Amino acid sequence: MLVAMWRLLWAGVFCAFLAFGQGKGAGKANPRKHDNPPAKAAKQTYPAFRDAEIRILLDFYRPGSGHPPPGIARKGEFPPGIMKQLARGKGLPPGLAAKLEPLPEPLARQFPPPPPGYRRALCGNFALLLEDSSLLVVDIVNLAP
Repeated sequence: MLVAMWRLLWAGVFCAFLAFGQGKGAGKANPRKHDNPPAKAAKQTYPAFRDAEIRILLDFYRPGSGHPPPGIARKGEFPPGIMKQLARGKGLPPGLAAKLEPLPEPLARQFPPPPPGYRRALCGNFALLLEDSSLLVVDIVNLAP
């Protein structure tokens, strides 16, 4: 009789184990696969400073070259909060558009022309690649060591 009870107990545990293993779980079922998945939106790409251009910029403004970065030559020109807003993919912060400086002529001659609709400029300690129409910061290089 004791053996029959043990067998019945083990059969119940075994059946319970099988029953719990049959479900897909909460939220773990495979989603319905569609015959035609939606087309992905084309990701817009922007030009950027190339590695060689970044090296030229940093070499031009390196310590001892005789060309201090514009922001270092005039400490405190922009508030730190404004300078922190300069980031790739964001618009130019208000008030900085009028304070952009073109690259110095000896430096600008070392670069190929920017793509149509874009321009290079200096803003504080940063070299910027900007979209002309919207002043979107496409790429940014920190010139301060």
